[in-house]
Amino acid sequence: MNAIARLHGSHTPPPPPMPDALEAEQALLGAMMIKADAYWAVAGFLRDYHFCDELHATIYDTVGKMIAEGRSTNTVTVKQYLSKFPMVGEMTISQYLAKLVTSAVTVINAYDFGRAIIEAWCRVQLINLAGDMESLARCMPIDMTPEKIIGEITNRLTQVATEGNERAGATKYGVILPDAMSKVAKASLDTSGRIPWFIDDITQKLGYMRRGNLVGLMSDSGGGKTAMSLQQCRYAASLGFKTAFFSVEVSEEEAALQAAAQQAHIPLSRLDSYTLNSKEEGGMEEEIIKAVDLPFYIVGFGECSLSDIRVKAESMVKSLGIDLIVIDHAKMISLPNPKDIFAERVNALYRGLKALAKSLNVAIVILIQRNDDWKARWRSGGSIRPMMGDAYGGGSIKQNLDVWFSLYRPEPLYKELIHQVQGEEKRGELIRKYEESRSKAWIINHKRRRGEPGQSAEIRFEAEYTMFAPPHTNHAPGFEGFGEGF
Repeated sequence: MNAIARLHGSHTPPPPPMPDALEAEQALLGAMMIKADAYWAVAGFLRDYHFCDELHATIYDTVGKMIAEGRSTNTVTVKQYLSKFPMVGEMTISQYLAKLVTSAVTVINAYDFGRAIIEAWCRVQLINLAGDMESLARCMPIDMTPEKIIGEITNRLTQVATEGNERAGATKYGVILPDAMSKVAKASLDTSGRIPWFIDDITQKLGYMRRGNLVGLMSDSGGGKTAMSLQQCRYAASLGFKTAFFSVEVSEEEAALQAAAQQAHIPLSRLDSYTLNSKEEGGMEEEIIKAVDLPFYIVGFGECSLSDIRVKAESMVKSLGIDLIVIDHAKMISLPNPKDIFAERVNALYRGLKALAKSLNVAIVILIQRNDDWKARWRSGGSIRPMMGDAYGGGSIKQNLDVWFSLYRPEPLYKELIHQVQGEEKRGELIRKYEESRSKAWIINHKRRRGEPGQSAEIRFEAEYTMFAPPHTNHAPGFEGFGEGF
């Protein structure tokens, strides 16, 4: 209440009642008990918790389960599961169910009733979120900041939007297809939404990075995923794509120096100690001049959550028009939903990143740490090459990724194993494989939504400059890094 209102003794009018869709709920439930088709018209998006009335939510859940089991639904068969609600006002539960059936206007409009119910639910959620945000802003807890409050509210808003639109949205095939063809034709002429990889062979195997897609890049610790990502960011920026590197593991300065050392072909160790010769100093000066106009941004994070990622990403997309975001790496991000089991928490992280890519219409690359399961496989006679189950979070993360590939460098793996084996023959074999794999790397395609998975491409790793390049020679198609123990 403002000062003038208090002076005149006026009172703030009570807020309007909360939105509800009681009539739509009654009409839908009655239609469902008349004909099962009414349930199947809404089952794909409507859940019991979307109902504003507890009794209606219970009836919907009960009738839905009975229909799914092929059982008859009428006032007699449904009543026995509603003992918690003996009376509804002055009516018995049997009388109320009978009223729902006799008052049902039509079964044809079941979908529209469902839409009305979920839209009312969304409006209630928005009102509650607004109240929560006001309470948090007025009495901010010690462990919160305005940015964290915004991130938390944004996450919940996204959940409400997804619930209200994606679940409820349904368009006929014949309506979607012409529009989809038109968009494909238009997109074929517009290269702004397709970001190539810095090595042509990688683009051929993985396809372009596309807006709205989540790409997973998996590698062993020290396998070169950060180095590859910096090269990709620098390359994309040189083509005019606005690129952001979210670094959770290394500082902004470390990332910038590594990217510059790659471009100028200077050993990072020499740059760190700053023992550069005149040619190398000239190369760095040239890169500094070029860097001024490059749309390449490096963002450092300390402790980092999905909310922190979302807040920064949304801000940069709105203010700078970012096209590509690379996040280094998934294991460094605090997992959501502490009460859930680990696997579900990791999947929630990838789902959140996928939703972020889609909602912001940007390409996101998430770097994924490979676990050490390959060591146990090798001891039992298996291969050391990456498999989907080696990922942080396991193979189930596949469902949330549009493209998923491994950067496979067997050289450091064999080097580690040489010191762990007994017997000259075994050690000699590992030494041979180690020597054969030096400076070699492979891109192994685990999943490609717009193409064929399972393919691989050989590339070269230049350890001196911590960078990747096309191979010197072309191997036979059957080689591709899978033969002779690779």
